Amino acid sequence: MITKIIYTLCIAFCAISGIAQPNVEFDTKKVDFGTILEGTINPFRFHYKNIGNQPFLISYVSVTCGCTAPIWSKKELLPGDTASIYIEFNSANKNGPVAKGVNIINNSTDPLIGLLIYANIITDSSFKVIVDSVSYNPFKLAYYKSYNQLMIPLKILNKKGFNGTISEADLVVKRIIKDSDRTLYENLWTSYENNIILVNALDKNLQEQSAILLKKELLKKKRLKYWMKKIKE
Repeated sequence: MITKIIYTLCIAFCAISGIAQPNVEFDTKKVDFGTILEGTINPFRFHYKNIGNQPFLISYVSVTCGCTAPIWSKKELLPGDTASIYIEFNSANKNGPVAKGVNIINNSTDPLIGLLIYANIITDSSFKVIVDSVSYNPFKLAYYKSYNQLMIPLKILNKKGFNGTISEADLVVKRIIKDSDRTLYENLWTSYENNIILVNALDKNLQEQSAILLKKELLKKKRLKYWMKKIKE
């Protein structure tokens, strides 16, 4: 409903103003990921150029489902300049052929530009489903079998000054949870594999709470240094 209202206003404005408008040209308006596994994150960039003689501005980008995470520039694109719209197609909980849309509300001669995403999804019962790779970046939220996981790569901690082993990193995560939130401590458990710490939860809400807490404590060098000292006490 909101998209229709904005689209109507855009059309009305264009008709009334009668002035020169921006015009954009896309390299392509569709992407076909082919056959992919369920639970995979599939990125793509739609590149475009302002071929008009006025600044181009995207006011909003909507998607036909929550499986795509669009990222676009909120700044005006000057005539002759290029930019892109980044999307991630998440194939979690889907099966078979799918077609999804991305709608771009803008100030050009075509105020509602449509992009298309195609894929054929096959399932794998042993496959770990990445359900969110954006909201808590550089951490990832995953779903594996019957529980929710927060994935914390050791290399991310190394960049913040941590020089210990994966088992020591696991101890740091445990100590942060224990000292910060009793509810989380009583309902989460940690493990690690392939230099990735896994914070496991049956409750998705607790998974997200742990992501907020650990992102705050692990990605700040001073806080990480503090917790490194705590595990050695």
